[in-house]
Amino acid sequence: MESHARVVIIGGGVVGCSILYHLSKFGLKDCILLERKE
Repeated sequence: MESHARVVIIGGGVVGCSILYHLSKFGLKDCILLERKE
C-alpha cells in the first residue's frame, strides 16, 4: 500500500468510485481509495 497520497477517498461505493474516476480523468494520479475490509 502507498505510504502517501494527495487525495484519500474513504469508501468504495458509487460516490467514492465516481470521485476517483473523475479525479483521474482530470489528471490527478496520486489518489487512494480505501475500503472498509482492506
